[in-house]
Amino acid sequence: MLSHHELATLLLIRDANTPLQTIDSDFLALQHYRLVEMDDEEGETALRLTTRGHELLRRLTHEEGGEIEGFGEA
Repeated sequence: MLSHHELATLLLIRDANTPLQTIDSDFLALQHYRLVEMDDEEGETALRLTTRGHELLRRLTHEEGGEIEGFGEA
């Protein structure tokens, strides 16, 4: 289960207008769950949501979209 800090971090990464570069314990936990990843372009590291991260937020916010493996109906 994700903490409220981890959920807030997911939303922050999704809604950021510029690439985020801060790596903290919340990011590391989200990375462990394969919800976020790091892009390393031109020597700069930027954080972004994975497909699983987008799908989780889509389901939590009731946005339209498709299904993804690992997040099936319970």
